[in-house]
Amino acid sequence: MGILVLEVNPGGNLERGVAGGGIVGRGPRCDIRLDDPFVSRRHARLISGELGLAIEDLASANGVHVNGRLSPGITPLHPGDVVQMGGTVWLVQLSREP
Repeated sequence: MGILVLEVNPGGNLERGVAGGGIVGRGPRCDIRLDDPFVSRRHARLISGELGLAIEDLASANGVHVNGRLSPGITPLHPGDVVQMGGTVWLVQLSREP
């Protein structure tokens, strides 16, 4: 089973596959684009590896919060974690597909 995120706000429970990792932000060259005025152009980096999924703040203006706490550096993500970037809220889940 892989990892995905469920975009609770504002996505209305939109599933986003994040298995490959990538850059998250508002910018046109981001792998995962968020239409959120409180998200930086290059807000965070999702890192996918043998040990699972992690997120790293890329010196964004409003930071990355995991489970309500500001997340400095690289933070491992686990099913059930809540990630907030600006007004965007994700719930980390296991995917049904490998």
